[in-house]
Amino acid sequence: MRSRIYLFFIICLAVGDAFSQVKTPSSGSPNALPAAANPYSDADRNFTFGEKADRDLLSLATIERALSADSGNYQWLWRAARCYYYVGDNAGANDKLKYFEKGIDAGQRAIGLQPNAVEGHFWLAANFGGYSEEKGAFKALQMVKKIRAEMEIVLRLNDRYHNGGAYLALGEMDRQLPRIIGGNLSRAISRLEQGIGVAPNNLEMKLALGQAYQEAGRKSEARRQYQEITGRQVNPAFARAERDIQDKARRFLSML
Repeated sequence: MRSRIYLFFIICLAVGDAFSQVKTPSSGSPNALPAAANPYSDADRNFTFGEKADRDLLSLATIERALSADSGNYQWLWRAARCYYYVGDNAGANDKLKYFEKGIDAGQRAIGLQPNAVEGHFWLAANFGGYSEEKGAFKALQMVKKIRAEMEIVLRLNDRYHNGGAYLALGEMDRQLPRIIGGNLSRAISRLEQGIGVAPNNLEMKLALGQAYQEAGRKSEARRQYQEITGRQVNPAFARAERDIQDKARRFLSML
């Protein structure tokens, strides 16, 4: 997905990168509970944030079974929206759209139950991005305001959620979109610097900030971000995503 560069994919790329590369589970989830007290433990244990598609499918199956018996459970609904996003991202071309549509439905239902909880808003925005990509240019442009609105709500509710992912999503949209449809490089840099402030170990945030600095002609600051990325030890749990980020940082370093 992230290799596509056509304009009508920019929105979902900016949003998609925020979710498919940032692997840290959100704070305050039931993962902190002992397994015996946590009804979501099986789904959470299998979920890999896109690292292993087969395990994400197992997690989704658990979630769907639970929702068939308890369709009004907020905790299951936001997990469903999250899982549908990653399963959709890894699915074949003919299957992606149905997962993103299910993710949108789950996210909207979650928000309807708990409008002041952060998870539903975050994963609804992610699925909006995936859906936009599959539907093409016109739909992607229509979704800009919806995605921004959900991410702004996330910042207001809990800006640290998902390793500062809302800062990354908004910053990347501002960086990548043309000014005529809402892009703003200065605002992108400000957003991403704020994101680094709340999530200093977020490699994807550092990569995006490095790119923003580079595009603004601030080469020494860009170089520092890239060097910090390439000097980090990879987390084995998220090796695929973090190695991909490091490879990109090396490539951008070679261009300075």
